[in-house]
Amino acid sequence: MTPNNILNMAMLKGLDFVAITDHNSAKQLHTIEEIEVAYDFVIIPGIEVTVDEGFDVLCYFRRYDDAYALDCFLGDHLIEDDWGPFTEDDQVITDIYDITKETFDKSLRSTKIPYRILVHKVRQLQGVLVLAHVDRNSKSALLYHSLDELEYDGVEIQRFAKEEYLDNHPQLKTERIFSNSDAHDLLAIHERVESFELKDRTIEAFFSLFEGREKDE
Repeated sequence: MTPNNILNMAMLKGLDFVAITDHNSAKQLHTIEEIEVAYDFVIIPGIEVTVDEGFDVLCYFRRYDDAYALDCFLGDHLIEDDWGPFTEDDQVITDIYDITKETFDKSLRSTKIPYRILVHKVRQLQGVLVLAHVDRNSKSALLYHSLDELEYDGVEIQRFAKEEYLDNHPQLKTERIFSNSDAHDLLAIHERVESFELKDRTIEAFFSLFEGREKDE
């Protein structure tokens, strides 16, 4: 999953928008920012944050600098020795040629940031929060909270499980729902099988999907 391979696969899949959200890090986004000019789609910079409560949150931003600011904030809240099955050798940062230039020596597997603090920080950076893979049996916010206990802008449901999950949880049908690839390997990046109606193909048009959400809270 190197930057060029990810973006080349997204191009082959005919995608209009691609969100790059590494776990608890924006460190590889610097390379993405350098090479994105070669691709004809909109890249949404972001981070998938694992909060202290144990669930994942997709944080999307309009600007790379905002994602980098969250990355700096996360650096002080990483659980550095929570490696699980991984090692520093798995945390590779590559250059624009997909050549390894360094590894990161603190575990990026989880953080000790409470969700309410993450919300506050993302709001400061004018980002949005999407509760990741709420249909999963792990790292889902719905394992810990009901939706009325949380501030958020949308929910992610895995595409292959979406219809059945919504049938079993009809209260979610009024939410802003995303069915992302949640890809951890190249073959998991899927085609454009779902879409939103937008006025144009821009980052601002994407963020218009969330307008009014905060007023509804």
